[in-house]
Amino acid sequence: MSKSVSVLALFTALTLVLPFSAAVVSVTRHITPNGHEFSYFPMEDAKRTAIAVTWKSGLPPGSNLHEALPRIGISLMLKGGAGGFAPSEIKADFEDLDSGSRLWARPGEIKGFIVVPDNHIMSAAHIAGLVLSRPNLEKRWLEREKRNIIKDAKARNATAVGKAWQLAREIVFNDHPYKRFWSLSPTNAVREIELDAVSDWHRAAFGTARLTIAVAGSGGARQAAKAIDAALSGLPRTNTPEPLSFDGPDIRPGIVVLHQPDLPKSLVMTLGKLPPVTTGNQAVFDTATHVLGFGKQSRLFHALRTELRAAYGFGAVMDDYTRNHRVLRMGGEVETAQLPQVLDTLRATYDEFRMSGIHADEFPVAQRAHRQRMEQRLTRPASVANMLVESTLNNQPQELQSLIARINGLDRLAVNRIIRDTYPPYDDLLKIIVTPDANAIKGACVIAAIEDWHRCFPPAEAD
Repeated sequence: MSKSVSVLALFTALTLVLPFSAAVVSVTRHITPNGHEFSYFPMEDAKRTAIAVTWKSGLPPGSNLHEALPRIGISLMLKGGAGGFAPSEIKADFEDLDSGSRLWARPGEIKGFIVVPDNHIMSAAHIAGLVLSRPNLEKRWLEREKRNIIKDAKARNATAVGKAWQLAREIVFNDHPYKRFWSLSPTNAVREIELDAVSDWHRAAFGTARLTIAVAGSGGARQAAKAIDAALSGLPRTNTPEPLSFDGPDIRPGIVVLHQPDLPKSLVMTLGKLPPVTTGNQAVFDTATHVLGFGKQSRLFHALRTELRAAYGFGAVMDDYTRNHRVLRMGGEVETAQLPQVLDTLRATYDEFRMSGIHADEFPVAQRAHRQRMEQRLTRPASVANMLVESTLNNQPQELQSLIARINGLDRLAVNRIIRDTYPPYDDLLKIIVTPDANAIKGACVIAAIEDWHRCFPPAEAD
């Protein structure tokens, strides 16, 4: 089969009616001259093009590399220069092109994109290629990045939010390596990472044998194909290491109080499992979670801030620990003296939301707000390219095709059934309280140090 940028023999065309025009757009599949498959979403008026790429990538098998190494390695790649050029030169050259970019890691994946004016796409792709394939992995830059990362981690972990996250990760990840990926702990292990380890990781992490690539913008598929090849030309045509196996977060019901007497206020965090993003119904979960806990009009903000006056802010978000594991997180900083009332109000508000769902007067407002957010995202090439990559990885390649139509077609009663069936009961949630008052919550398990969390969840006794 010819490696042209013409549509593949296995070509699929997806039609999308854009919200901001009457045009019908086809999302098409292409292949570059060097054999890289990609999806293309034309945006004629954008005057910019975005290329988004995801590598499925773990640590080399049999290695003793620290699980947080991808985060440290990427930081070094982005801040240490490339191709023999100083970091300031790489940054200035890219900024001269009026371009943007990002490269980051999540468990089992490395993700990145560039977005650039159409007439500069090849220049930007060549710079991106240098950063990907020929980063200046130098010891002096590594030592600086390690110092900065450790300093930031220590500062973050000294806050109530940081302590709550540390405790949550200890409980839900236990000894799984993903705990160290997220927490960057212990810091001594991060400090001991050597340049050879970064080089070993880099050689294995960016093989091009299994990539997911998407392009959105006005530059055309042919030009995008050339840019993709330019950006990836220096990378090996190898498989990346398999991501670690992970059975999912171990979320145990209960209340754990971390006593920290020097804190000025208390913090509440709750965690509960939701169906993963790969199961679909994303518009339902986005709309529902926004009603529950996004912004000043949300149920949680109204109950705990506006009415109870016990919090400066309180909300709900969905965290994707991996592509197959999603968690509902609620929380906020609260007045210590009102902690019991906060938990009572949180229970009542959440239970009412879970059992009754979105009210008739709330639904059209929430539906319209979600549609407007998505319509805005669909005007930005970088957002569209990343959404297209995500829908492909989630085994929902036609997700973008009917996005606005599905939001418009949401039915309140059907949404409320999904809320009732999938949002976990309040009693099944893990509640973490970080507070200066050890006696604030009756019946809670109180610990003074994060490492003592095991005392709150003793092993089940044998029959």
